[in-house]
Amino acid sequence: MKCVLAITALAAYAAAASSKSACSTDVTISSQSDLSSLSQCSQFNGDIVIDGSDDSDDISTIATISVDGLAKITGSLIIQNLYSLQTVSFAKLNSTGSLKVLNNTKLFKLDTPMLTSVNDLQIINDPSLQEFNYANMTSVGNFQIINTYINALNPFSASKAGNIEILSNTQLSTLDFSSVEKMTGYINIANNGRNTNVTFSQLSTVGGNASFADASALDIGKLDTISDDFSLYTNKFQNISISSLTKAQKSVTLSGNNFESISFPKLTSIGTSLNIVNNTNLQSISDTTFPELTSIPGSMVLEGSFDNITFPSLKSVDGLVSLSGKGELSCDDASQALSSAASNIDCSLEVVDDSSDGDEEDGGSSGGSHNSHNSKTSAASSRDTIFAAVVGGALALAAAYV
Repeated sequence: MKCVLAITALAAYAAAASSKSACSTDVTISSQSDLSSLSQCSQFNGDIVIDGSDDSDDISTIATISVDGLAKITGSLIIQNLYSLQTVSFAKLNSTGSLKVLNNTKLFKLDTPMLTSVNDLQIINDPSLQEFNYANMTSVGNFQIINTYINALNPFSASKAGNIEILSNTQLSTLDFSSVEKMTGYINIANNGRNTNVTFSQLSTVGGNASFADASALDIGKLDTISDDFSLYTNKFQNISISSLTKAQKSVTLSGNNFESISFPKLTSIGTSLNIVNNTNLQSISDTTFPELTSIPGSMVLEGSFDNITFPSLKSVDGLVSLSGKGELSCDDASQALSSAASNIDCSLEVVDDSSDGDEEDGGSSGGSHNSHNSKTSAASSRDTIFAAVVGGALALAAAYV
């Protein structure tokens, strides 16, 4: 009898050890039975990869992934290249090192209703995905939602984040990150719903780039410091005041927006360059636009229909100042306004006489113009460089995940 009990105990111990081992090593799921075994783990210490790239695996044709028992993954959960997959459910998962859901063309529902903490979240190239359910996100590092059909994001209460990147989600109209106060990485928001409202109302510091595009409304009223480039592209709102920003470590670019007025009342320095181009309704850079800006160590590119250019505190622009466009402002007046700060001014402003229905009054490039013979080429080149950098970066990003 004692022998039987001993054998039974050893068998139970061996089974427990085997179960623990199965929950503590990296695994690549290739069948439904592999998925079922995951539900036996409450915590998984390692990476879980579910990849449909190999057509010979049963998993490549699976339509539903459902794992009920798993609550924590210390490594990564990667679900990718499953072209028949329609729904994913991890009902109890509340924490994971990373969650990557990539290139699943038919996936329409991702259900992680308990998820509150993730270091690296990437939902990328899932064009049919309409629902992504998670709990109130309290801890997040990298947060990327790119090329989905999601129309709403769940609450977000983390006060600190690494990167936030929300791109090409055509049904997404509200981006509320009002809890975020500090970011150690970058922000990139572009090409979402037609009337996208973007809120970072408590954000004060961005450790990387900050780029906002194609928004109907933007709240970054407490943003104080940007450690890299700051860009506003093709936004639809008419007026903006970046009321708290004091320093941009690199460039400031405003391009293709619907702005009628802009204001940076506390900005004192720009790390590299200032670029204001193709904002067709912006006619004035007045003494309230950049009232405290004192120095630009790089270049300044201004292209538009200006009737006034004024930088009341500007003492130095070390690089080329390129001025172009058609408006009421002449090269003489513009060059005079900037002459105390800049010695290298390339101007091709063309004065338009409003009384003659927009006919040109004169060439506008005489007098205060310097190096005007190549000014149009220079301005166009600067503008093309700005757009090419953004488009090229977006294409490179998309290619990296295909």
